[in-house]
Amino acid sequence: MADQGGNIVIRDYRKGNWTLSETMVLIEAKRMDDERRMKSSDSEGRSKPAELRWKWVEDYCRRKGCLRSQNQCNDKWDNLMRDYKKVRDYERRIAERGVGNEASSSSYWKLEKIERKEENLPSNMLIQVYEALVEVVERRGTQKVVITAGGSASNPRPITTVRPPLSPLLQRQISVPIPVLAPPPRPLPPALQAQPSPPLPYSQTPLPAVDSDTSEHSNSPAKRRRRRGGGGGGASSGGSASGSTSHEVGTAISKSASSIAEAIQACEERKERRHRDLLSLHERRLKIEESRTELNRQGINGLVDSINNLANSILALASHKHQSTPK
Repeated sequence: MADQGGNIVIRDYRKGNWTLSETMVLIEAKRMDDERRMKSSDSEGRSKPAELRWKWVEDYCRRKGCLRSQNQCNDKWDNLMRDYKKVRDYERRIAERGVGNEASSSSYWKLEKIERKEENLPSNMLIQVYEALVEVVERRGTQKVVITAGGSASNPRPITTVRPPLSPLLQRQISVPIPVLAPPPRPLPPALQAQPSPPLPYSQTPLPAVDSDTSEHSNSPAKRRRRRGGGGGGASSGGSASGSTSHEVGTAISKSASSIAEAIQACEERKERRHRDLLSLHERRLKIEESRTELNRQGINGLVDSINNLANSILALASHKHQSTPK
């Protein structure tokens, strides 16, 4: 890059992980670049190449204190958009499954890092970064819709504004149907309420209900025989059906009880066998520890004896040498 004097100035770029402030500056630069390119495309009728766009983003970031190259900004923006799309699609799926279902999956912002990795989601997306990306992407989509519908941004056609997607909680509240209550019936006028109802004609007069058991013909011999026969047949069939059902139930209960008893007994036997194995293992371990301790003790005793013998030999040699020396 050349300065005002024509000299080539080599920029120093920062390397390593992006900080939160640098990421927010990059998102702001991308939003400003989108607005700048929309205005330039409206006036000139064509957009500028990608290299010049990212060069402008680099210059904007440098003015804000973010010392990153255009390639670094481009790569970081691609990573942000990839993570943003994953989180956005996951939140949409949660919103669709959560309509009328209280036991739906948790939102991305309530998941732990391990749960995010299990869902193939980015593990370190921050809420402020996501909201800033939502604003940039929604503004870009709204501007594209305006230009496509009207042919140019200077004279757009009236279209419906693209609204951002609602949160899962609001979607759930809107999707719940509201019961429509029927209006109460209107009371009759006092004149009609006081007027008595007209008598019904003879053809429409309701006949009194006749009970078959209390009528005068209910005690006829034919009806008594029919009643006794029907009652006896029903009782016999009902008794046989209930007896077979109770027998089957009793058999099933006895089989289930025997199976449960066998399973409990087998479980107890396995527990007892495992306990015996653990005891034997513990005993063998104690024996090994005792033998190891005994070997260590014997080794220490032998070492002490050897040191004592060596000391006695040295003392004897020194005394013999002292005695053999002439006076």
